[in-house]
Amino acid sequence: MFNHLLRTASKLNAKNVRVVSDPNAEGFYLKMGARKVGEKKSSIKGRMLPILQIDL
Repeated sequence: MFNHLLRTASKLNAKNVRVVSDPNAEGFYLKMGARKVGEKKSSIKGRMLPILQIDL
């Protein structure tokens, strides 16, 4: 499913895909070729969500 997302985004001429991830899923996205580009505050107090980017 993830590879389908990347292929579809590429066909639509996207330059990258960004994901605001659950912290526990960050490792998955990093293994898929993403890099961390920032963080976003979660609705849960004191929790930050990683923002990951895959360049196409």
